[in-house]
Amino acid sequence: MASVLDKIFEVKARNSRANIEIISGLTTFLSMAYILFVNPSILTSGFQIALANAIGVSPNSIPQSYEPLIQSVKLGFTVATATAAGVATLIATATAAGVATLIMALLARLPFGLAPGMGENAFIAFTVIPAFTITVISQHIASGSQAAFLAIYLSLVSVFFNGILFLIFSIGGIREAILNAIPEDLRLGISTGIGLFISFIGFTNLGIIRAGGAIIEFNAQSFTSISLYLGLIGFFLAAALLSLRIIGSFLISIITTTILGVLLGLVSLPSSPLLIPTYSTSILNDLPTSFYTYFSLFNIGFPIAFSLFLVDFFDGIGTITGLANKAGLVNKEGKIVNIDKALYSDAAASILASLIGTSTTVIYIESSTGIEMGGRSGLTSFVISLLFLASIPFSPIFTIVPSFATAPILILVGLLFLGMASKIKFEDLTETIPAFIAIISIPFTYSITDGIGLSFISYVVLKVITGRIKTMKPVAVVIAVLFSIYFALLTKL
Repeated sequence: MASVLDKIFEVKARNSRANIEIISGLTTFLSMAYILFVNPSILTSGFQIALANAIGVSPNSIPQSYEPLIQSVKLGFTVATATAAGVATLIATATAAGVATLIMALLARLPFGLAPGMGENAFIAFTVIPAFTITVISQHIASGSQAAFLAIYLSLVSVFFNGILFLIFSIGGIREAILNAIPEDLRLGISTGIGLFISFIGFTNLGIIRAGGAIIEFNAQSFTSISLYLGLIGFFLAAALLSLRIIGSFLISIITTTILGVLLGLVSLPSSPLLIPTYSTSILNDLPTSFYTYFSLFNIGFPIAFSLFLVDFFDGIGTITGLANKAGLVNKEGKIVNIDKALYSDAAASILASLIGTSTTVIYIESSTGIEMGGRSGLTSFVISLLFLASIPFSPIFTIVPSFATAPILILVGLLFLGMASKIKFEDLTETIPAFIAIISIPFTYSITDGIGLSFISYVVLKVITGRIKTMKPVAVVIAVLFSIYFALLTKL
């Protein structure tokens, strides 16, 4: 058995042992498992906003008659998340996480776990799904709840083409070359802005802030709600466990807060804890219509797919590099072991995510917890994959998790991104200021796409008016032009 594992996953070649790899896989899974609760919650929240827009009510006033539809969407996202994490949102989330990580285990044989990305899911939920819903209605393609549901498919077609772009740009080292050509401060600013955006969503879901007479305002009324106090308990529990470096701190907080909600009657248990997986959000359910409609709306579809590509682009290489160095999986020339296969795995997983029915999958920085335990080979990621896939039948349990249990985690996820801001240099303000624009505009515009676009355009404009054209990165100019076209197209919608 040991020799078979060595042959498949290169356990012995990485100076590791099977028992260490198994423990490492379990450790990483516990650190990542919160995505099974959080990803469906985020994506379903985006669908609810789109649905509210489609039927002409506020997100908090959706009629009870739409609840079965909302639950169906959430369950589909849940299963897809678990599946994608295992191979490449609840059913979709579990499936995506399982399949994506399995590809990493068998192809790249690296100890990295994959799942639908934080940041990418927020982009899909709060920017892409509502945008497609409005466009579908304005073009008289569909109306009401049908428009909102079609928007899910169109958004995931964007994820599909994002994966295709990823695969193309991963060939021959093109992806690394382009990434290196984009100013580092801008990359760091965008990542930090995405983190703050996620925290902003967390505060909104918890009820502490709300839309007000200005942009946002403090919601004092939220302190009359029991759910807020449960959320605060979850926040401080997660924060304390994170400070103590307890493995699975986010997961422990979510489970504890949900149990308290059940005891207080704020959370209803499912009629059955088990369910045969149904991939209700997969684009395969209506592939011809989805692709036809997407290409008929190409003026908005392509900019969205490209924006998603940019968001995802900044994640991959940096995470892989950091994890590989931490694990010592770098050769004498400084090249990451199996880097090409790792990038192919990442791209293939993103393509599969859309077919399963969830947002883009990425390599998780939480993989570092398993690496700390000694994980060095594909056996670590294989164990992660199996655990995500095993969670799929239990999807109904994950759907009961309330927003007040996941909101505190979203707030703290922003903290994990914030460390990138400290790496921004101040030697050249023509690069620092655009990074700052990204940091503030992504949460304030409530759009990752718009924030990225504004940061690249400000970069080019500042370089030109300060006479530093020679220091300007050509790739950034191309991106700025594309975003200028994107903003121009938006004015026509």
